[in-house]
Amino acid sequence: MLFMPKISGLQRMDDFAENIPLLICFTGPDGRITGVNGYFAQATGFSRDDLAVMQVFDIVTEKAGTLKETISAICGMQGSVKEVDVLIKRKDGTEFPGILAASAWQRQDSSGKNTVIGMAVTESSRLERANREMEAANKELKRKESLKDEFIAIASHELRTPIQPILGLALLAKKGQISQEEAWDSVLREARRLTQLANDILDVSRIENGTLRYNFARANVSEIIEYVVNALRTSELGKEIDFYIAMNEGARAAYCDLDRQRITQVLMNVIGNAAKFTGKGRVTIEARADAKNSRYDIVVSDTGGGIPEAVLPHMFKKFITRSVGEGEKHGSGLGLFISRAIVAAHNGAIYLYNNDEDDKKGATFVIRLPFEQPARQSSSSG
Repeated sequence: MLFMPKISGLQRMDDFAENIPLLICFTGPDGRITGVNGYFAQATGFSRDDLAVMQVFDIVTEKAGTLKETISAICGMQGSVKEVDVLIKRKDGTEFPGILAASAWQRQDSSGKNTVIGMAVTESSRLERANREMEAANKELKRKESLKDEFIAIASHELRTPIQPILGLALLAKKGQISQEEAWDSVLREARRLTQLANDILDVSRIENGTLRYNFARANVSEIIEYVVNALRTSELGKEIDFYIAMNEGARAAYCDLDRQRITQVLMNVIGNAAKFTGKGRVTIEARADAKNSRYDIVVSDTGGGIPEAVLPHMFKKFITRSVGEGEKHGSGLGLFISRAIVAAHNGAIYLYNNDEDDKKGATFVIRLPFEQPARQSSSSG
């Protein structure tokens, strides 16, 4: 059972008024101030002793009409008013706008029944700011709802895309129109694509919900680069690609605090995209360790057709890369969005640009990670 101390209704009202973030003022019918809360005194700059000998008309004025008439009217009918535009004067002479609500009632005290007017003023600036914040929040909510609906629609379409070839290949193989081996090779390729797309959609969902998990540990980045490149060399993507790795001893020795699995995913996305959109040519992966600034740059350049200028600024958004390239070159369009989120979680950065040199085509991605300078090993003389 809730315990309530035995206090008067007057005391409860005063306690309530003191603890709400509005300008609260009590007056008599003549406008003489009989009480204010701390917020009223703080906002106007007057002390409670100053206010005890003042009338509310000295501080609060209506923008249209007079406050005396308003008080007289509500005293006469024991009624109330609300949403009255007023100006509140500070002790230093400056004014600020507010919205007033007032009520009159009878209160019993030691001298008998008295009419009391209670006034509450909301600062217009606070109200306007709250309204602006609410409007902005509503717009952001609508924007996110629209993006979610668009994401679901595109994702549903993309998930169906690999299924049709699988069904078609199975039917052709059943009719004997293609060999079993050809059918199974194509089915496996589409099944892998479907699995990758499903995994990407799950990662996007976790990123947007803030639930993507990371397991940070010190790791040698050059080992991850070589692992990814070797895996791509033996894949379908790497059949006609000359992968070239360039890194100095500093880059080979550098360690970063990272999630090995997630950074592998980033490099698979970035280097894999470079190979995919090059088709036939060279992909160069250069690793540079900047000891002075404690940063590790992985620069991936290709000799493909580059990225359309209209698409370039949007490459890290969802599904944007679906519009780059033709036919089999289409990916899920989620890899770069995921990669940027992973790199950001490592306090790093990722950006790209088209190669504009006359003798160099294609595009370049730069992945920048913080790294720890390897400790120097001390040598002892014999």
